[in-house]
Amino acid sequence: MDTYLKKMIKELSYLTLFMSLAFSAISLWFLSYGYVLAFVLGLLTAMLNFIANTMVTHFIITKDKNNKRKILNVLSFVIRTLIIGVIIVAISLYYENYTLAYVFGYISHLLVIVVYSIRTNKKN
Repeated sequence: MDTYLKKMIKELSYLTLFMSLAFSAISLWFLSYGYVLAFVLGLLTAMLNFIANTMVTHFIITKDKNNKRKILNVLSFVIRTLIIGVIIVAISLYYENYTLAYVFGYISHLLVIVVYSIRTNKKN
């Protein structure tokens, strides 16, 4: 993998960890542990999904010159979507109240990506 991608994943991981710790520290005063854990699980799931997507896309772009492995990208997308769907269904079935917290955590990874892109643009 390129050094830029490794650096990006490393910085995004640190930002995700910081955001989850900051949210946890603040939210534990107002919410129960279950909501905080569901939010952090959603944030970490989104981060792992992003890393998997980055690695598969990089592999396909750099290694597949004849476009023979397009199915790998589609298969990766389907598997990642199924895993996330299973997690959401499991949370919905067993802990119905925490589903929204998980979804907010998953969506909040977009905020981490925005913060990273702003920091990167200021450096350049």
